[in-house]
Amino acid sequence: MTTQPERGWSLQRTEHAARVLEAMRAGGYGETYRAVVLFVRALAIEAGNAVAAGKGLPGLPVGDGGRYVIDVPRLPVLVSYRWFPGTREFRVLDLVWVDVGCD
Repeated sequence: MTTQPERGWSLQRTEHAARVLEAMRAGGYGETYRAVVLFVRALAIEAGNAVAAGKGLPGLPVGDGGRYVIDVPRLPVLVSYRWFPGTREFRVLDLVWVDVGCD
């Protein structure tokens, strides 16, 4: 009998997080958009590995609902996420982007 390998973790985003990403891209901040997308993909991999190793998740826990917050290095962006072990899913709940451009 062969055993199936454990299914990987999936990464989802809420509609709010998707709107923030789209605002970055539409506002001419394509590099910021790409950097944030790559960051959350890497975050899901790192967090999945932490779960597998029995270690703490990246970022700071917020409240008691399983929510974590982490900043994107060198960018004015905070990522709020939650993990769902039963469905092996990470979900980006909020992106807080501070556009610091001055006119």
